[in-house]
Parts: sequence; structure tokens; C-alpha cells
Amino acid sequence: MFTCHTQPWTTSIIDDANISTTTNAAFRKHCMLHNVAGGVFESFWLEFPHCDIHLAITSDYDLNIHQLYQGVFKHMVEWCQELMNKEELDQRLHTLPPYYGVRHFHKGWTSLGQIGGKECKHMARVLLACLVGKVPRGVILAYHALLDFIYLTQYPTHNDTTLEYMQQALKDFHHHKEVIVNLGIRDDLDIPKFHSLQHYLENIRNFWTTDNYNTEMFERFHIDFCKEGWYASNGRNEKPQMIAWLTRREKVASFQSYLQMTMEDEDEEFSHSRFQDQRIILPKRPHCQTHYN
Repeated sequence: MFTCHTQPWTTSIIDDANISTTTNAAFRKHCMLHNVAGGVFESFWLEFPHCDIHLAITSDYDLNIHQLYQGVFKHMVEWCQELMNKEELDQRLHTLPPYYGVRHFHKGWTSLGQIGGKECKHMARVLLACLVGKVPRGVILAYHALLDFIYLTQYPTHNDTTLEYMQQALKDFHHHKEVIVNLGIRDDLDIPKFHSLQHYLENIRNFWTTDNYNTEMFERFHIDFCKEGWYASNGRNEKPQMIAWLTRREKVASFQSYLQMTMEDEDEEFSHSRFQDQRIILPKRPHCQTHYN
């Protein structure tokens, strides 16, 4: 199992490494043996008595990409394919009746190319129905507990009751998880993504609901600043084109902000100069010039 890191414990590992080693390589090796990075000889937070650096890194709960769906649920799907062959799983998915709000995988899961967060959500809604009558009862109970935990973490508000539900779901999973090892699916369940589940309750108590510290906003920046810039290029030597497109977009946005600020006290006859309701329209090919005869 994974050791629960605390600030005094981490400090003691770094101090021991400083005393018992004489080279940088030996220092890093000593720290890494205890799952400490070993990148610094003296931590900056030692002089901050009210700081706990281990609370600075919370569980990254991005509903579309990270720990729960693309981490925990991904393992659950892989284990299903160990319990039954892919053809049977696809057939069970195909025979499920369509239902409003739930995607019908009429070709199964093996036909899916890239599986994103949206697909994982729909897969989680039908997973248990595909396992009934095929896998042992302990597997269904373990999966049921994990899915309950995943859904509970998505609550926009929490109280003592909902946190008790989360704690109970986690206990139920640990009570039934040994069946996965007994069936020979895995040798152990020492998986970092599963270990991180125990920190969700502490994070919610300290920092409130999980939507306060997810990375979804920054994932959106990737779309705005990278993907759209790539689509605006011609696909060849795209990086300079993307930089030019983004630079122009920032300049236009800055100029719009300046116009809005300077036109605030003007009469309505200048309303055509206001840009708050107009989109930024830039050429698709920043380096391509159009010549008119």
C-alpha cells in the first residue's frame, strides 16, 4: 500500500538524505526510494508553520479526463473484458433497450476509437446492466460501490449525510474488492488512482465541493488557444501560423476592450462602435494574402 505523506514525514526523508548521502545522484535516489521527488535539498515551506504543502495538491477532478472516469472507470472496463470476451460484451450492449438520455452502443465498445469523458459517462450508465448474470455477485457489488462513489463526488453541494454516503461506498468497495484478485484479474489493487479515492473526503471537507479545484477551465483554454489555432492554419508548418493567429486575436480583443472603455460616456449615436456583441473574425490563413485585380 501507499504511505500517507505528511509534512513532518517528508521533511524527515529529506533530512536523512542530506545526512546519509554525499552526491546529488545519491540524494535523489534515497528520496525516490521513499516516493519523494528529491529535487531540492531544503524545502521552501519549512519556515511556514501554518502551511501544509501536501494539501496544495488536491484530487484533480475533471469530469472529462482525469482520475475518476479516465482513471478508475477505465480499469473497471478493462476488468470486464477479462471476465467475458469482447464479443459477448458487445452483444450485451447491443441488446440493451434504448433509453432517453443514455447512449445506445449498438455496435458495442470495441468499435469506439478515441474514448473521451463524454463516452465514459454513458458507458458508466450501462455497465452494471451488462454484468448481471455473467460475473460473480462480489464483482457487481464492488462495481456498484465504485459507481456510487463516482456519482457522489459530482454533487454540487455536500453535507454530513452525503459525505457519509461517500464513506460507506468506499467501505463497500474495499469489503468486496478481494474478489477481483481471487478471480485472477490482478495480482493486487495497489493502483495510485484507487489510492487517491480516500483523499476525496478530506479534500471536500477542507476545500468544499470538487468543482472548486478541477482543471476543466484550463482544459478549455487548450481548445481556445491550441485547437482553434490549428484549425485556422493550413496544416503545414502550423506553429508560426498558430502563433500569428493567436497574437492577432489578442490584439483585436485588447483593442475592443480599449474601445469599450473609451466609449462608455459617449452618446448612443456611436453605438455602432461598440464591440461587446460582435465576434472576433480573423482570417483562416494568417500568412496567406489575397490579391484582388
